[in-house]
Amino acid sequence: MVVLIHVANVFYVLSYLVKDILWLRLLTVLGGVLLMAYYVLLPTPLWAAIAWNVLFLAINVWQIRILLLERRPVVFTPDELRLHQLSFRALTPREFAKLLKLARWDDIAADVEIVHHGSVLDRVMVIASGHARVNVAGVEVKELGPGRFVGEMSFLTGAPPNADVVAIDPVRTASWKQTELRAALRDNAELRAAVQMVIGEDLVAKLRPA
Repeated sequence: MVVLIHVANVFYVLSYLVKDILWLRLLTVLGGVLLMAYYVLLPTPLWAAIAWNVLFLAINVWQIRILLLERRPVVFTPDELRLHQLSFRALTPREFAKLLKLARWDDIAADVEIVHHGSVLDRVMVIASGHARVNVAGVEVKELGPGRFVGEMSFLTGAPPNADVVAIDPVRTASWKQTELRAALRDNAELRAAVQMVIGEDLVAKLRPA
């Protein structure tokens, strides 16, 4: 019976040596199971210690489940994969998958106005395919292609757009409601930093001479 406590402690020692949090929790569970078996097999079982070990095991098993779910392969549709490669390479596939849960996909016909200057814009968009022109006071100042953001300045500043954006040919966009995106970024510091980097890179690209 004493061997149980020694083997349990070997598992605990191994758990301190591994760097992967999943292996740490797995080894801790194995050690906990053996330690609990030792407490149960004593002439007078240590019920208080057993109860605490059951709690620790339940917590670790739940955390192992979360880790396994997070490590499942991320599968994207062709459109989603292309958008990730075009605009969101700074995000891990898992981060991008979280962002996609809030996204809406829209198909916009040629010559349709996507954004009207001065009007309230409640979404931030990314062009997945097609092209659009940016007009200021009726003059075209920029052409936007796949991977470019639309409405990002309104998202950053809260101000209405100062330009019109019109589809040149059929355009497909992924868009996010500003309030939902802000809430998601507020609750996830790593995702917030990655999205801010993506938007910053897009703004820099737009400022480069054509």
